[in-house]
Amino acid sequence: MSVLLPLLLLLAACGDIPQPFRHEGTNLALAPAAARGVEVRPLDESPRSAQLAAAIVRRLLEEEIPASTRAVVPGAWVLSARAEPAAGATVLTWTLARSGGEALGGLEQKVPAGPWARATPKTIDLIAAEVVDKLTGPLHGDGPKTAAGVVAPVIRLLPLTGLPGDGDTALATAMRTMLKRDGLTVVDGEAPADFLLRGQVTLSPGRPGEEMLAVAWTVTSRSGEDLGTSSQQGPVPKGRLAGPWGSLASDIAAGATDGIGQILRAAVTANAGGKGLATPPSR
Repeated sequence: MSVLLPLLLLLAACGDIPQPFRHEGTNLALAPAAARGVEVRPLDESPRSAQLAAAIVRRLLEEEIPASTRAVVPGAWVLSARAEPAAGATVLTWTLARSGGEALGGLEQKVPAGPWARATPKTIDLIAAEVVDKLTGPLHGDGPKTAAGVVAPVIRLLPLTGLPGDGDTALATAMRTMLKRDGLTVVDGEAPADFLLRGQVTLSPGRPGEEMLAVAWTVTSRSGEDLGTSSQQGPVPKGRLAGPWGSLASDIAAGATDGIGQILRAAVTANAGGKGLATPPSR
């Protein structure tokens, strides 16, 4: 089973960084308890609203929650707001919702008219900090949740080796985070597990100034049988991976978890006859 992930370009602060690891569609294999990613929608088209949305994105990234002012993660939650005038103030009403529209949390801020009209970077950052702080609970979730009647499987992430820059560590950390947000229990080393996840990354010459990055994530059973592979590929600027991978690692992991989840769901259903995973003896 191969899940082909299309290309995506996202403008980043340091220039045009191709981020080609988006997967179309929502993962129905496991229902994430916490935000896999958040699309922050500006209040309006004003520069002030754009700056506030960007500040919230920065705060979310500090919380290790993938975020953007555009829909770059499949099934991303949406943070939107409306502004209404009040006596000597502006009331900002924020709503956090799943991509399907289900409300998950909200926040109301009353900002004095003067500071809002002449919003400085410090004011904008304070507003953003409060938004993220107050929504920390729903953003991180209350704990792992899975589809009804299914026990979350345990998956062992095999070490990545030989990647340039800090890729071995950065990509493994990002994948571990994303899998946990999808309700999975992730273990390392020789810990018992129901499934193994092996990542393989190859870098080949591309167009002038670019390299082609291909990533394949293979799910293996306890007995060593390959159950399926979620594949991704796309161009990156030449030399981009020689240093810190940064947000690119999160983009790759976020894009891969849909395909990984589909493979796991099929395996769980097959192992349990459609009644959920009865935890088997682990390897």
